[in-house]
Amino acid sequence: MSSSSVKLHVVASNDHDFAREKLASAFKDSMIEHLRAHTKDTNINPETLLTTDYLNHFNEIIMLLELVPSAPTQFVSELAEWQHESYEEHFTHSGFRDKELAIAGYRNAPKEVRHAFDSSVADLEQEMIMLLQQVQEKISTGDTRGLSMLCFEAVPRLQDLIQITAGIVNGSVTCGLEAVATETDAKAETSSAQSAVDELFD
Repeated sequence: MSSSSVKLHVVASNDHDFAREKLASAFKDSMIEHLRAHTKDTNINPETLLTTDYLNHFNEIIMLLELVPSAPTQFVSELAEWQHESYEEHFTHSGFRDKELAIAGYRNAPKEVRHAFDSSVADLEQEMIMLLQQVQEKISTGDTRGLSMLCFEAVPRLQDLIQITAGIVNGSVTCGLEAVATETDAKAETSSAQSAVDELFD
């Protein structure tokens, strides 16, 4: 193959890749607009494509923690059974009316919103798991005074984290949303759209 043929092949390959990436981007933008158009009359925020209904996963345990000091043995089993669920896992198992839309919205949420939301949920999960372990220890040793103090201090902290996360979902908390995603994150986010159009060029 001559050098000119090689150059033409490289140019054609680059043009092919550029067209594929451009179509993938357009496909993703179109999908986002489609999802936003379907958020009317739902609990899904049209801008972030997320819903605060997911936070019920944490709110239910917080309510139990408020009651634990007055009746520690009554809620032992419920606290022990709690397991963290991801956003998609929660809606897959829930009776939420628009759960398919909620899952699709999460997968296509703006990258800066998704990054902030996932980070805030990770903080909530870590705090919750650590707290539940401490609660179980206090209950098993009969340390009711320590249990009351632990819950008294922890519940407001968890509620603050819930409020921050809800603010991200509702688009009212912007702190940290300007963080730039890494190149790897950007590629991962567009991979689903890329796959959807690959066959058009192959």
